[in-house]
Amino acid sequence: MKQHCNLAFFIPHLGCPNQCSFCDQRAISGTIAVPDPEAIAARCREYLTAGGNGRNAEIAFFGGSFTAIPRAQMISYLEAVQPFLGADGFSGVRISTRPDAVPEEILRILKEYGVTAVELGAQSMSDTVLTRNQRGHTAQDVQEAAKRIRRYGFSLGLQMMYGLYGSGPDDEEMTLRECMALRPDTMRLYPTVILEGTRLAQLYAAGEYVLPSWEEMLDFVSRAICRLREAGIRLIRCGLHAEEGLADRRIGGFYHPALRELAEGRLYLRAMEQWAEQHRSDWQSSKESVVLAEVATGCAGLAAGHKKANRRRLAEITSGQRLRISEDCRLRKGGMRISLCGQKDDGTAKRIGEEVYDVFKIT
Repeated sequence: MKQHCNLAFFIPHLGCPNQCSFCDQRAISGTIAVPDPEAIAARCREYLTAGGNGRNAEIAFFGGSFTAIPRAQMISYLEAVQPFLGADGFSGVRISTRPDAVPEEILRILKEYGVTAVELGAQSMSDTVLTRNQRGHTAQDVQEAAKRIRRYGFSLGLQMMYGLYGSGPDDEEMTLRECMALRPDTMRLYPTVILEGTRLAQLYAAGEYVLPSWEEMLDFVSRAICRLREAGIRLIRCGLHAEEGLADRRIGGFYHPALRELAEGRLYLRAMEQWAEQHRSDWQSSKESVVLAEVATGCAGLAAGHKKANRRRLAEITSGQRLRISEDCRLRKGGMRISLCGQKDDGTAKRIGEEVYDVFKIT
């Protein structure tokens, strides 16, 4: 099955009534120019004529607050993509917007023009944190907007930011919990990146904004991955895209081009640590053996960890035991079979302490 994708159009700041503390979408999108309807139509046509799989893709309007832009302009964008929807075109239209910008009148228009998914920039469910970061909406706005979006039959997406100014561990846990309670189909999790020229950058330079540590962030993200998976909510993005201009304007925060892989690798390490503790007597008394970790096809890199960090960590906690990783097509992603492998006196292979884990299960 081919992976779902978006043909994305970024509309920096268009429609936003204020400038949030963290936001400089010109840097995030890598462009200042706002695309016109003709350019949007031309790009859709080019994608399909070049053999793009429209049935497995959505046209997406990201960046600004799509439903807050002038009505005529919003409709002109939607009209521009109409010829490219349907049986031989894209599967639908995805938009992102503010929680306080989706009244029923707007939702009726979106429905008429083939919009299939609406993502809300919730960011936090703490009113105090929202106020400190100049969001201009409340947690109740998020809850009410989500209910309306559901009522009109749209796929609901929620976006959460971790590590905002004034947000502590309890706020982060509450935000994730409250977002999940709204039963979104999808979520995006964005650990905060501090961009030059933003209010966050000023607070950071003045020492008023202190970020959590990378370890705290990765622990939270890895737990969130487990909880969302368990709840059947698809995490469709973890961390900002590596767009042009982002690296030049980033002065701090949590950016990594493979942030999700870092967090998932941590889950595989957690299973290895659990195994090592359960079978301490086995590896302590065994000589000339290796720890064998069998994982699903395509997951060997996650098990090894970023820059082989998991290999090094397992060696540390098992007094030098080597880790051998192999892939088994019978295992599903997250499945991990761990054992200690050595040789019997007759030279044949033996396994000790075999355990099977689901790394996505919270223990």
